[in-house]
Amino acid sequence: MTNKLTTPYTDTVYKLRAIFVWIADNIEYDYKLFNSGSTEWNHFSCSGTKASCAQARAEWENKLLEHVLDKRKAVCNGYSKLFIKMCSLVGIQNEMVDGYVKKTPFQIGLTLSPSHSWNVVKLGGVNYYFDVTWAAGRCKQDEESGKLVDFEKRYNNFYWQTPKDKFLRNHFPKDDKWIADAGRSKEYFFNAPYFYPGDLTQNIESNAPDSGLITTRVGDTIHFRFRFKNPVKNIQVNTNNYKNVEISLINKDEWVNNIYQFDYIVKENSLYYIEILFDSKKSIRYKVKI
Repeated sequence: MTNKLTTPYTDTVYKLRAIFVWIADNIEYDYKLFNSGSTEWNHFSCSGTKASCAQARAEWENKLLEHVLDKRKAVCNGYSKLFIKMCSLVGIQNEMVDGYVKKTPFQIGLTLSPSHSWNVVKLGGVNYYFDVTWAAGRCKQDEESGKLVDFEKRYNNFYWQTPKDKFLRNHFPKDDKWIADAGRSKEYFFNAPYFYPGDLTQNIESNAPDSGLITTRVGDTIHFRFRFKNPVKNIQVNTNNYKNVEISLINKDEWVNNIYQFDYIVKENSLYYIEILFDSKKSIRYKVKI
């Protein structure tokens, strides 16, 4: 199957693209397995010798991949391992990374546990970041039980070869090997703003405030500054209380350099979050403490 997918291409990136898109398009997220809490296909453990454990691990991974391809379903561990295996068959170096993720804006400021796996592919000596699980689609969450339901296939190209600084806005590695590459601490990640994944968010080059936690008082002015790679046409600010609240645009002449600044005056004690939309798309959210 891998040979059939990649033989038409001579360029490594095109081979990689064919594998990534095939997995995202053909493997559904196994939300029932996730809800069950089963570790059968999530984690491997062995208490034997190094050689016997290596053999046992290889057999376990083969069974895992057979299960994924037979059922056409997987959780993140299965997605990542299938991506590694198919890449290895065409000589592409690919590693799986375990770590922390922000799935919702309500996780700003929370201490998270490692809960996800993704991939780093080395091309020309440079690491590129991929999350084929999140690229494949998403599941809804039952409000009462909190369990995942109804996988919706919706390809998200944001997680294909994502630039490191953009990828690490909602992913953070557990292993020290990758933390050094990240350049920021775990605590910084927990407290950072929530970036909605999408092409527009990739366009954001820098943001201020840098922290996603804003402590303020009624009457205070919060200063925002964003720098974009490409221009945006309009800015909207929503809060938990009101939509399209009043803001003051600052230094509008800098818009020609794709730098956008504005002020927001805090007017209510019940302010809990500030959400910023660029070109009518949700882009970034801050958590506010009065």
